[in-house]
Amino acid sequence: MKERDKQIIWLDYFDANLSKKEGRKVPKALAFQNPRPETIEEGLKRLNLKYEVHQAKYPKRHWKMSYYFQVEKKMKKQELIKKVAKAAKGLSY
Repeated sequence: MKERDKQIIWLDYFDANLSKKEGRKVPKALAFQNPRPETIEEGLKRLNLKYEVHQAKYPKRHWKMSYYFQVEKKMKKQELIKKVAKAAKGLSY
């Protein structure tokens, strides 16, 4: 059951090897080559957000295992994704 107070962000949103059509949601400048869950966790920690990590298959790439994060809802999803990417890269957010 979907939790209304949480948002789902997938590790694939940050993968520089994917096109926007394949599921990347951040600009190439904020994306990572072969992103790891630890990298995104670091960004979430820097933003002081509560989250849970889960392993699953990203729907657009159902043949490959990935990770998703259930993050407390404090802002719009696109804003959250960009802030996490900037924080994980060590940029000001």
